[in-house]
Amino acid sequence: MDSKVASMKRIGKQIAMTAVAATLLWTVPASASANQSSVKSYPVSSGVTYSQYTHSGTNYINHLAVNLGDSHTKLDIGLPSPINKTQTTTSLANRDSKVGNRVVGAINASFFDMNSGYPMYLISQGNNIINGGVISNSSSYYVSQPIAFGVTKDGLAEIDHFNLGIHLGYKGFNYQITGLNRERQNDETIIFTPQYSSQYTNSNQYGIEIVIDTGQPITATQYGQKLSGKVVKVRDYGSKEKVEIPKTGFVLSVHGAKGLERFKNMQVGEDVSLSLSIDDKWMNSQFMLASGPMLLKDGKPNITMDTSNWRASTRTARTAVAISKDKKQVHLVTVDNRSGYSNGMTLTQFANYLAAQGYDRAINFDGGGSTAMGVRNHGSNTVVLANRTTNSAERRVSAIIEAISTGPVSDPAHISVSRNQIGTLLVGSKVSMTVNHVLDAYYNPLKVDNNQIQVVSEKGTVSGSGLSYSAVKAGEDRVTVQYGNAKQSFPVTVVDAPTKLTISPSTSKVTPGASVSFKATATDAQGKNLIYAPEQLEWSVSGDIGTITQSGSFKAANKVGKGQVTVKLGTKTASIPIDVTDGAPAFKDIPADYAYFTEINFLKQRGYIKGDLDGKFNPGNTLSREHAAVILSRVFDLDTTKPGTQVFKDVPVSHRYFNEINAIANANIVGGTGDGNFDPTGQLTRAQMAAILVKAYKLEGESAKKFKDVPASHWAYKQVHILANSGITTGNEKGNFEPNKPVNRAQFSAFLYRSINK
Repeated sequence: MDSKVASMKRIGKQIAMTAVAATLLWTVPASASANQSSVKSYPVSSGVTYSQYTHSGTNYINHLAVNLGDSHTKLDIGLPSPINKTQTTTSLANRDSKVGNRVVGAINASFFDMNSGYPMYLISQGNNIINGGVISNSSSYYVSQPIAFGVTKDGLAEIDHFNLGIHLGYKGFNYQITGLNRERQNDETIIFTPQYSSQYTNSNQYGIEIVIDTGQPITATQYGQKLSGKVVKVRDYGSKEKVEIPKTGFVLSVHGAKGLERFKNMQVGEDVSLSLSIDDKWMNSQFMLASGPMLLKDGKPNITMDTSNWRASTRTARTAVAISKDKKQVHLVTVDNRSGYSNGMTLTQFANYLAAQGYDRAINFDGGGSTAMGVRNHGSNTVVLANRTTNSAERRVSAIIEAISTGPVSDPAHISVSRNQIGTLLVGSKVSMTVNHVLDAYYNPLKVDNNQIQVVSEKGTVSGSGLSYSAVKAGEDRVTVQYGNAKQSFPVTVVDAPTKLTISPSTSKVTPGASVSFKATATDAQGKNLIYAPEQLEWSVSGDIGTITQSGSFKAANKVGKGQVTVKLGTKTASIPIDVTDGAPAFKDIPADYAYFTEINFLKQRGYIKGDLDGKFNPGNTLSREHAAVILSRVFDLDTTKPGTQVFKDVPVSHRYFNEINAIANANIVGGTGDGNFDPTGQLTRAQMAAILVKAYKLEGESAKKFKDVPASHWAYKQVHILANSGITTGNEKGNFEPNKPVNRAQFSAFLYRSINK
């Protein structure tokens, strides 16, 4: 119920159950089922399947298909105890779920009074009348005709009208009574039996109340029941005395001129009888839930309320039950209404949608904020919320419809496993698995003994036991994971060598004593990463140039020399040449022991930086934006021979670095200042540098640890923390990044070196 619906939950003027309002017939377009896409669908028991769809790209539909023809499937209702103590759909479902009676899906059902929590309409289980209910006398309300959904005595679903008979016999006359076991309204005559939720009638003084005693305990209020007794007490009009409902009788509560005229002269000692009846179709039914309006009849929209009324014309969340023509298939359907997620439907749209699915009959239940669907997911017996409710929290309701599996716990029939790696395997590699769930034939979850899991390879390319398998020979194969009779299979490809093997970084010159961490990349024929264990890599060094560990960590010798680093994986090898240089100064002011010697030397050797005319690098000088552009144009080997058209207002064709700045702009590596300018002589800040490197090298992922001086409001907050996550910056000892501080030439070299080798 949304906030608007809540306002109608206390209907001021209502009429008897036998009242019938005019039916409004609507036609459905043939294309109503177009534009529906499945999001997910899976069985939750042997006779129940849960599905979620998007409809017309703007609505999310949740659907439970229930097959009453399945011998281990049934429907029932879940009710709070006491009846007015509302609970959420999922909590009621989980309360009722137990071995042999597993609730596998549920939806909210009856409309209810938001203030008292009492259901508004007829509810019965078996022949026991749990709630008497009301019917509105106006077609502007949802329930203006006595229509119910239920399962009849033959186990078939039904959506149809009903006729509840509540007859009082007095002095040779048989009177139809307005209602049963609910609050008395204006111009109503109500019967209260011991099954009412309160010990007292709680009716106001503007009527009379007659207590009748049968002399026998009344332990149930049922269809087909007949009671006879004598008047033992009369509470007169205007009296505020609380009237207690006797355990051995019932109370007649009368308001309005017509009722008072009939019963005002009742005297103590007079004989009174009460009989309760229902149509033969509904007699001995498994349960009944009155609601409305009806939405479908004979496969066509048949909405039994005024669809121009706001309750029907508002796009909101909706809940409905639909049945097939043979009455064996039941469909529990909800449509969500949540901002930015799903738009909801009008009742006409909802009816058209249901008709397009081919259902025969359908009835509306409480919607808006009450709309909820719960399902049992694979691997669990807990019913969890499947839809997105209108509000952030699931609303407490007065009744639900439960889809139940009675299937016993049996032998394994279904297994789901996940592999920690999927792809082509190298001989000698190993893959581990995780069991997501094992289910029996009725989709009940089973406990798993991992030692009993078997791994079978059709062609013997892999061998395994428990939760892992190893590649033993090259070939195409199919692997089956089996637990009892439950099986899951998947194809595998095993090779004895990668299709391509490369080493990074492709460093060719290293200073004596320097360390370099090499990494091997192995891919299959499709260019995807090959699965192998790190210890399968065999690293080696040729030439007297240093040593390398089996993790790829190279330590250069303390003397010059040339050689190569080689890695072998399977039957394939890859090598890169290594030149251990003499460590001569990169520039006059950059000796071999300078903190950033390796980085600056690396960039110089590749021609990315060239220093000043005096042969110095001047590492402490700040870097201008134009010089950064020149360096990046070299790093990315951009074509700077073609001037092109002017990009920035402050970089004319006559500018000495026009070609380089245009090149990096056209390559989308560096942008301007946002006003059409580039600010070529402006100092490059550390934040701008972070943005450039993240963009140029397509870095991703923010670090969890944040710099103190880079708040979330800072324009480069994301880029700075992506740079940190990539290990390119760590900030200073105070935990600061100093984003607005100009970057010097040494710092830029260090950051660029790390980005290149990332």
